[in-house]
Amino acid sequence: MDHPDEAERASFAYRAFLSYSHRDKVMTQRLHKSLETYRIPSKLVGTRTPVGVTPRRLRPIFRDREELPASGDLGAELSAALRSSMFLVVICSPASARSRWVNEEVRQFKLLNGDHRVLAVVVAGEPNASDHPGREAEECFPPALRYRLTADGQVSDIPAEPIAADVRREGDGYRLAVQKLVAGLTGVKLDELVRRETQRRIAQMTAVATGAIAGMVVTGGLAFYANAARIEADRQRTIAERQRVIAEQESRAARAASDFLVGTFELSNPATENPQTITALTILDRSAERARRELASQPVIQSRLLATLGRAYNNLGLHEQATAAFEAGMPAILKSGPDGAEALLVLATTNVRRGRLDEATKILARANALLGPDPNAHRLLRASVALTEGRIWTSRSNVPAGVAAFDRALAHYRAVPDAPRMSLATALNNRGLLLSDDGQYAAAKASLSEALALVQAELGPDHLSTGKAWSSLAQNSYNAGDLAAASVQIANALRIQRAVLDDRNPLLADTLSMRGQILHGRGELGESERSLTEAVGIYRRAFGGPHFLIGIAEVYLALIQSERGRTEAALRTLDDAKANYDASYGKLHPNHGDLLVNRAQILARAGRRAEARRDCAAGIAILVETLGKDASFTRSLSETCRKIDQRGA
Repeated sequence: MDHPDEAERASFAYRAFLSYSHRDKVMTQRLHKSLETYRIPSKLVGTRTPVGVTPRRLRPIFRDREELPASGDLGAELSAALRSSMFLVVICSPASARSRWVNEEVRQFKLLNGDHRVLAVVVAGEPNASDHPGREAEECFPPALRYRLTADGQVSDIPAEPIAADVRREGDGYRLAVQKLVAGLTGVKLDELVRRETQRRIAQMTAVATGAIAGMVVTGGLAFYANAARIEADRQRTIAERQRVIAEQESRAARAASDFLVGTFELSNPATENPQTITALTILDRSAERARRELASQPVIQSRLLATLGRAYNNLGLHEQATAAFEAGMPAILKSGPDGAEALLVLATTNVRRGRLDEATKILARANALLGPDPNAHRLLRASVALTEGRIWTSRSNVPAGVAAFDRALAHYRAVPDAPRMSLATALNNRGLLLSDDGQYAAAKASLSEALALVQAELGPDHLSTGKAWSSLAQNSYNAGDLAAASVQIANALRIQRAVLDDRNPLLADTLSMRGQILHGRGELGESERSLTEAVGIYRRAFGGPHFLIGIAEVYLALIQSERGRTEAALRTLDDAKANYDASYGKLHPNHGDLLVNRAQILARAGRRAEARRDCAAGIAILVETLGKDASFTRSLSETCRKIDQRGA
């Protein structure tokens, strides 16, 4: 193979030239950044390969919109950049296959350097689809890439058979595709590059795990110290012996947990596994299986680890996997006393997020049983139980029971010196939202503002939790009719969440749904519909099936569709919302009544008064049955129905 000699390599201004259609600009920018910021594993830097000494960084990479100065002679600039580039990387898609400029860049580069320095990366379409009648539109390789050149520089009919990296999930995936490009641009063997990078990632994760375990040991030591102080007051003579025994137990537990977590990161074998498959889900699944298999004789440690793994699953939206892990570990959990209660709390939260409220309530009862009868023991765990109970009552729209549960949680937290401020903030936030739903806006604002202040003091102004606190305040302002304040608050929330969340996270959908409602109130129907539609899409990707949050967003979306004159589309959207409610709640819920009253508004707007009155009556009957006739929400929607009836008279 013909490779550049040392003198020729030194003459190149660019490691590579990116050739792409501007329709693929977003992916090209991402690849450009990934290549220029990629750090070659240190053990490979300085090694000699067929393309020269391996550098620490692949800089610079030429991308025309970034690199070209203002010039009247674009062709000359591009030709000079092509001559100054060691490699050509072709971003392959149907758009680039049809681009005469991409084809010309490939042709010119091949004419200068031959085929061997042309690398391809598929971002859309199918390679060589033109060979299959009827699929020509899917072709992603430009002609000059698919075929060799003739002696005079024209595209021949001799296949070049280029080998391409493929960023798509069904291909190599983004990470492995970038590694293939790096291997091509450096001459390093792909398996060696993958092995070295995987070792680097494992070392980084091990360092994180070790730091986390150190924090666990410190926290465990502090908890032990507080417990020892109480024992000293009650049983002075035995404290030294108790301290020694407990310290040994905690030390053994910490060592076992540390060995377990660090060992989990060693499960990935770069010699036998594609690193693209070594994901957070892989690590979690293997950790749960190891905990069940290897820690069967240590139920307390197993329960603690399951609680941690369950939280990780929930944070990733992997609720089914979390449930499966807990069910497999249930025998150990039930043997673990208060430590088992913590794991059950995480499982209850999982079921709340899945809309399985009855199951969550049963799990909380089991957690309470493990905590024992003394109301002053295990206050932090009891606070968590009360907090989860409050969330369940909130989902059932039972305001008095929910507020009482949140107040119990707050009482437990405030009775514990140095209780976690974020736990206190969570209880305040949930309490405030429930008060807001009940029309107690001033009390809700006080609770929510205290929560925001705690979060900002603890985590700073740009943390995800700060964004959630802003969103809660926005919801209360919206409920109170203060749309100006709500708009500012929801913008603060969305700014933070867009920066840290991906497009499958239901937290982002919550904020977009709230933003859509606020914009609807301001009369900005087009932007409101876009925000709610995006929220519904995120919810569907996150939950993978019916969920009441999809239904809530769809009710508001239907109202907007109605106001924009699309009555039938609005009614279809409400039908889907009801299906989501039915699947989540399993029986009548206040949201069923709310849906019917909103359906009545849509029908009334379309002149279908008799149907509107019928749906209003049915909706109010549900609200009276589930909330009571004197509930704020029931009274508010009864007034809506009264106005509909008056307009139809």
